[in-house]
Amino acid sequence: MTSTDTRFTLSAALLAVSIAAQITYPLVEGTTRDRVTVTVVLASAAAMVLHSAARLGTLRTVAMVAATAGVGWSAEIIGTATSFPFGAYEYTMGRIGPSIADVPIVIGLAWTAGGYCIWWISSFITTTPWFRIPLATAGMVGWDLYLDPQMVSAGLWTWETRDAGLPGIEQIPLTNFLGWAGVAAVMFTLLSLIDRQPIVVTWRSAITPIGWFTWTWLGSALAFLVFLDDPELPAAVPYGLIGMGIIGVPAAICLFGTVGSRHPTSR
Repeated sequence: MTSTDTRFTLSAALLAVSIAAQITYPLVEGTTRDRVTVTVVLASAAAMVLHSAARLGTLRTVAMVAATAGVGWSAEIIGTATSFPFGAYEYTMGRIGPSIADVPIVIGLAWTAGGYCIWWISSFITTTPWFRIPLATAGMVGWDLYLDPQMVSAGLWTWETRDAGLPGIEQIPLTNFLGWAGVAAVMFTLLSLIDRQPIVVTWRSAITPIGWFTWTWLGSALAFLVFLDDPELPAAVPYGLIGMGIIGVPAAICLFGTVGSRHPTSR
């Protein structure tokens, strides 16, 4: 097994850790649930970093982390201090690890986990940056249509305005999703410059990003409807399914017949 294959295999193992932690999430409460949340993020982010290292090498992976965790975490620090670009909100301190400038450090790694994966998935739809960037941006907003309702319901952060959102999830203001779109667009513009490596689709290379995306897209819907005993969450399911489906459905269609073929990420 080559070093590249080893990294892909370890990446898949870390994804399995993340999924196992998510399965335990409905079964625990309080401090234990917060620790599970941190485990999910750390394992997912580490999986994507290893996957990136297998494809892009060390230096460009460092740049990828800067473009995702760095941009996302910086936006969160600015956001909590100024209410721009997401709206007025604040994190609950001391629950999901250490914080800097009132933003938990783990939050930046969540941007890496989702951002890198969604960027990779978007390559099946198009490799043209001007089209790929808005598609990936839509996928990130779709992910947050699941993420924000769950984390707000868990009390990990609080919005100042709780009646300015979409029907059924009014507690999440529309400004949040507009902010996510803006930050994601910046992130993916940077990734379009960093990640120009052709994608060779094999089971080893595909299992981590496809597994994370599919589990998040469809598994979140199942969890919200069946496993999480929270009356606020089912209303978010149609938004998450459609939002992530904007890239999930066409990517799945385009994926058929690509195993073993080469997909350049830039032209």
